Amino acid sequence: MRIHLERAVCLAALTSLWLAVPAVALAGEDKLSDEAMESFLLDSEVVRVQQMLPGSTYPMAVELRMHGVVRKAVFKYRPADLPHTNDIAMGVPLADSYLYETAAYRLDRALGLGMVPVSVIRDIHAEGAVIEWIEAATTEKDLRTSGDYPGAARSLIQQQAVMTLFDALILNKDRKDSDQLITPEDGQLHLVDHSRSFPVSGEIVPTFLAEPASLPRSLLHRLIQLDAESLGDLLGGLVTDAQIEAMLERRDKIVEKIGADREEYGDAQVFQD
Repeated sequence: MRIHLERAVCLAALTSLWLAVPAVALAGEDKLSDEAMESFLLDSEVVRVQQMLPGSTYPMAVELRMHGVVRKAVFKYRPADLPHTNDIAMGVPLADSYLYETAAYRLDRALGLGMVPVSVIRDIHAEGAVIEWIEAATTEKDLRTSGDYPGAARSLIQQQAVMTLFDALILNKDRKDSDQLITPEDGQLHLVDHSRSFPVSGEIVPTFLAEPASLPRSLLHRLIQLDAESLGDLLGGLVTDAQIEAMLERRDKIVEKIGADREEYGDAQVFQD
């Protein structure tokens, strides 16, 4: 009962904030650097909060304002005392945590991918992740329905191969077509919704094992360079030491498979550059 009361108080506060603020025209849609976007998400004024979107971390659409510029963002939170779900396939507890959104963003950048939207941890009546809103994007699900893929279809296929590797590294078994956003003007793939990632398991997702690996050479080098100390510095406070250890176990299996694929198919097939 206490959980529901706390959630109700939080939602009431957010709803009152939404109703109290007049509509503001969105502006500032130019692309910001990661550093500038982090600063905006952290330090801007909250001017509008919309109703919850579907999801176990209670995502909400928010509008943030700084220096007269208003941008959209997604806010995710999950009360700390809500029980974890169970992943039946793995038989281990699996947390739905907003912390993993920011962990996925930081790891993505450390690997040089640039596919996960900027995410920071911030308190908006409750602590949660504030995540960059991807403007003018469609989803892989919609593209499958319409068949209207961007002109650079090969580039999208290559990006999705890297996505599969990334999901294997963080053990994200919850990737859906609706979690793949594509901006048509540049054909860029943006990956969202990582709240069920980073479990304590050395398992590799079958989707990565089913096909030959496809990745840039630089990604292999960055994977090999990952270690417990650097990941602890990068992800401290977002994941546990046990989660990092499990991720390194998965990394070793990923690198091993890449090596096997290079021997079987050749570097020209495995590497994208």
